[in-house]
Amino acid sequence: MALLLEYLPIIAFFVFYKMADIYVATGVLMAGAVVQVIGLKLLKHPLTTRHWVLPLVVMFFGSLTLILHDDWFIKMKVSAIYAAIALFLIGSLFLKKTNVIRSLRGKDIKLPDLIWLRLTYAWILFCLVLAALNLYIAEFWSQEAWVNFKVFGILAVTFLFVLGTELYIHKHTEEEETQD
Repeated sequence: MALLLEYLPIIAFFVFYKMADIYVATGVLMAGAVVQVIGLKLLKHPLTTRHWVLPLVVMFFGSLTLILHDDWFIKMKVSAIYAAIALFLIGSLFLKKTNVIRSLRGKDIKLPDLIWLRLTYAWILFCLVLAALNLYIAEFWSQEAWVNFKVFGILAVTFLFVLGTELYIHKHTEEEETQD
């Protein structure tokens, strides 16, 4: 049920975009973000910072889209989120001297510092490329192409990148175990 709630807003956005338009879909996305948080809370699912920040970002960009009747704002939400993730990872590395990727995954997996650093740089680059690609598609492609990219393209690319990350971790975990 929690997994369904994770994808409910984006599924609803796509369905209502196809049934109506980008503005109706944006309103549904905003409502879906609220339903998602409430549903996860009712299921007693642990709510992370992501579960609170993303709905606020959706509300901000969604409100601008609806008030100004300009789809540019909802399109920019994607780039803003990925750029913010990249900046957070960069800031954590250089300002706080903390590797967030290692903090999230390092409890379960033993890897050399260099591998954790490479993974973090890869995630920074991935987020920046996705942010730039979204800007390009939002600006130069049709609205429908952007919606399809947002719903299916980003999901597919992210899945493949996560898979690649896991394979890279697995490869270096095996090497680390062999060296021990």
